Amino acid sequence: MGQYIFKMPDIGEGVVEAEITAWHVMPGDKVSEEDPIADAMTDKATIELTSPVDGIITDIGCEAGDMLAVGAMLATFETEGEAEEDSPQANVDTSAQAASEDAAPLVSLPPQAPLARAPVPLMPAQKVLASPAVRKRAREAGLDLADAVPTGASGQVTHIDLDRLAESLEPVEGETRIKIIGLRRVIAERMQASKRYIPHFTYVDEINMTALEALRARANEKRALEIEEGEAAKLTVLPFIIRALALTLQDWPQFNARYLDEKGFVSQFSQLNLGLATQTDKGLIVPVLKNAGSLSIWDMATEIRRLADGARKNKLTTEDLTGATTTLTSLGPLGGIVTTPVINRPEVAIFGPNKIRSKLELCGGEIAERKVMNFSVSCDHRVIDGYDAAQMVQDLKALLEDPQLMFLL
Repeated sequence: MGQYIFKMPDIGEGVVEAEITAWHVMPGDKVSEEDPIADAMTDKATIELTSPVDGIITDIGCEAGDMLAVGAMLATFETEGEAEEDSPQANVDTSAQAASEDAAPLVSLPPQAPLARAPVPLMPAQKVLASPAVRKRAREAGLDLADAVPTGASGQVTHIDLDRLAESLEPVEGETRIKIIGLRRVIAERMQASKRYIPHFTYVDEINMTALEALRARANEKRALEIEEGEAAKLTVLPFIIRALALTLQDWPQFNARYLDEKGFVSQFSQLNLGLATQTDKGLIVPVLKNAGSLSIWDMATEIRRLADGARKNKLTTEDLTGATTTLTSLGPLGGIVTTPVINRPEVAIFGPNKIRSKLELCGGEIAERKVMNFSVSCDHRVIDGYDAAQMVQDLKALLEDPQLMFLL
């Protein structure tokens, strides 16, 4: 019998490590060549890693949720023949569709500056003041002395400090601890970076959607049979909002942009590639509606349905998940009265339509029922002023309140 060491493959494109989000095998399992053994998530996609040999798994290199460097031991196999090691170039399928049904694709944010990880303490472990007995106890218990709050007279870590550290790491009664891995970890890192680096402000205005809702109802009636037979997607309000947004941003390109702050410039785009935040069972996925301004209302509805279904079923390609120039997030009927969305860095704005609701208004001396919607836009105050946000929303509001205009421009 021999031993085969399978190292973390070199996925390419400068990737030096990946998160192992799921294991499909455990030590003792018998596998055949090309059987899936683990899922790895990079900044590009979730990738399925397959077995390079027939054999029995004897060891795995990490737990789910851990980062593993390229070239590190991923798994060890007991095989027929002599012991050998693999080349970390093999046994990786880099297509986005190689992700399994149980692995979520990466939330689609445009290319951006690398995210800063949690800072590593500059003080090496040996500089932490502690007696040899305390150091030995911490080492045996797997505790990091740097995590303890020292209370000793000279700033040293004491046994009491170790007790407190151990207590803080132990679950209390009724507590359930869930490790943050995979897509949820990526979302957490991205949102934390956005709030750390971007000074947000949010502008909200109310829009009268009565005329647009009537137009949408008439359009669906005209194609009721095609909708019923599945030949056309039923129109929601979203394609109308996107069309109005695409027209409005032609005059306000600073909102359809990315601020590459580390390089010192803003990139503005003539085409609207709109990220559509989509909630799935595995977290928030943001597929991209490409060239939104060139699509008809019906084509847009069909493409939105395809992207939403693909996100929920984990069937989107890398092309579907990249290239957003700005983002729209909507919870539909659950959308609440006001939202303050967080910008997808390095984008500079994110748009948030809220739910449409009925409201009584005084019009020409008479009370009338109107369908209204609050519309939010969060902006990066480093590159967008509040006045511009207010004026841009007024232009968008004019198109949504008189929707036939958006088909004449």
